[in-house]
Amino acid sequence: MATPLVHIWRQREVVTAETMNRYITDVHRFLYAPPACKVQLRQRGTHAQAKPSDAVNQGAWLSFNTWKSFPLHMPGRGMRGAETYDNTGGEMAKLSPDGIGWHLIAPEDGLYAVSFGGILESNGQANNIHFRLGRNIRSEGDWGLGTGTVASHCPGPVQHDQYGVSRYFGSIQTTIQLKKSDTIHVSGVADKDFVLGRYDMPNRSALELRWVGRLP
Repeated sequence: MATPLVHIWRQREVVTAETMNRYITDVHRFLYAPPACKVQLRQRGTHAQAKPSDAVNQGAWLSFNTWKSFPLHMPGRGMRGAETYDNTGGEMAKLSPDGIGWHLIAPEDGLYAVSFGGILESNGQANNIHFRLGRNIRSEGDWGLGTGTVASHCPGPVQHDQYGVSRYFGSIQTTIQLKKSDTIHVSGVADKDFVLGRYDMPNRSALELRWVGRLP
């Protein structure tokens, strides 16, 4: 549903069923359920203790010091897919031509609240770990240039286990201006070979985009 018009009623304006629907009913319906989408993040890369069959780039660590985008499960998919949604009927989460989801899409102009939570696991204890949210990322190279970055976070370690794998949790919450069809992406990097996401911890890896107001 398109962002409804806010109508200024004129003195002695004739009220009809059509204008009441357009300026009252449609406005309240939109505000009651504004465009919103939440998806789980798919695992990208694998190591000996984490080899899900649906991981992207399965069978290898991701190369250190190289920014990589998180892939997304479509709404309703993943280990806890019932907790995800796209209330626009598929406008906000779509597969790319390669058959993988890489971003969420703004269906209308507006202010959007973005919420991200993610996991990075490194091959040994890393000194530099970073997550970024990006707008309209066209290629992986954009991340290293900082092109389109809208927010970032450096997480601290939560676990170094006996297999030499270090785990880091990170989160970002922000509100940004988006135009219709703008896209939101998320990525990570470490100075050790790494894996993004973790299939058996879906409550820790998610991305949500929600319309919260008109553009200023």
